[in-house]
Amino acid sequence: MTTEFLQRIRKEFTLTLTGAREAILAVSERVNRKVQILKLHWQASSLIDHIEAIQQETGAFLAEHLLRDRAPSTQASHPSPPEPIHPEIAAKLPATAARIRLLKNDLQRIDALTRELEAEALSDDLRKIQRDLCTRSATIERIVVPAGSSVCGRAVAQLGLHPDVRVAAVLRGPALLTDLDSLLLLAGDIMLLVGPRDELKHALPALLAKQRARA
Repeated sequence: MTTEFLQRIRKEFTLTLTGAREAILAVSERVNRKVQILKLHWQASSLIDHIEAIQQETGAFLAEHLLRDRAPSTQASHPSPPEPIHPEIAAKLPATAARIRLLKNDLQRIDALTRELEAEALSDDLRKIQRDLCTRSATIERIVVPAGSSVCGRAVAQLGLHPDVRVAAVLRGPALLTDLDSLLLLAGDIMLLVGPRDELKHALPALLAKQRARA
């Protein structure tokens, strides 16, 4: 009896340590991801500053040489024909364009990495939100308003939703619509609803129902 009890305690202790280790690793991963995002933002800002500095330097270089080359001559009585592009300018511009192109490529690469890490961080946040809602018998639903739906042309206040069900936002094309008081729903709108699981389950059929044809 004592041996079995000790084995059970050892097993539970091992499981507890394993769970704690996994939780610590998960937290460390999230913190490391946010640190990486901050570093990438700093690198992107540095690249933008570098590009602007090169552009300003090139502008000053061009202004100096063009003004010097086009300075009026005191000996000539007639204006001289325009001179060809200065060799220094001809050599400077391609090199500057190549430098800026490389920096912009690095900026695009950093931007792609930043979006990827931010998407992973957002997925973690969404999972936590869903878990928080589930522990309270609530959930979040994403509904695409179908063509011919009975809710088309109606405002959110006219949907007859349960008082505990809230429309958090409406997505239309690239826009996030939050002023729902005067908004009329259209086919293709994406509605984000939050509320008790049972109330949302009852509300979905009415929101997705087709409008009855008039006789």
